Amino acid sequence: MQQYKCLALPGWLNDADIMKSLMTQLEKSLSSIITFEYLDPSYDVNKSITQLPSNISVPQGVGKKLYRWGDIHLDHSQDVTNLRAKIINDPTIVGVVGFSHGTLLVTELGQLAHTDIELRKRLKFFMAFSCHGIKAKKEIFSQKRLITIPTIQTVGTRDPLQMESLIQSSEFLNPLIIYTDATHRVPIFQFEQLKQIQKFVQSALQQPKL
Repeated sequence: MQQYKCLALPGWLNDADIMKSLMTQLEKSLSSIITFEYLDPSYDVNKSITQLPSNISVPQGVGKKLYRWGDIHLDHSQDVTNLRAKIINDPTIVGVVGFSHGTLLVTELGQLAHTDIELRKRLKFFMAFSCHGIKAKKEIFSQKRLITIPTIQTVGTRDPLQMESLIQSSEFLNPLIIYTDATHRVPIFQFEQLKQIQKFVQSALQQPKL
């Protein structure tokens, strides 16, 4: 049986190893369904991390560099191009999950899928953990279309970007919104929520290609 894969996009000033540490519970829960490939954001800010949130524990030597999506002008177009190429060139990639700043790339890929038929055929689902909090200009936001790829959006009741996460959920058509008591992080899910996510992924993978 073919093992499908999902790209995991870290948040602002995080790296692949930090993202992996945040995804431990979810990765274990979905291990029989899908694997995750953790990516470093493309731009190395070249500083040392001085402090991590107290609820994040990473192995010694991990997370010593800071990365971000978007160039010095916060232009994400090259990131979207690179991710699109990676998805198209690897037929096992069927989903993308993003945390914080990484959710911006999720929404950009979702918008691109409206006009990119090949990309739309490959992507089965998205997951957006919290949101990026970057406010789009009114004229840009008005040009967006509802993203039709099945999506999970989490909303943390203790997240400073709780309201922004709810607003972001309006970019998706009929998203599955999961509320948690999390701060700004990939949540620790309750048992029933994990079952809900498992069912969501299984259902998304069974959807016929358009």
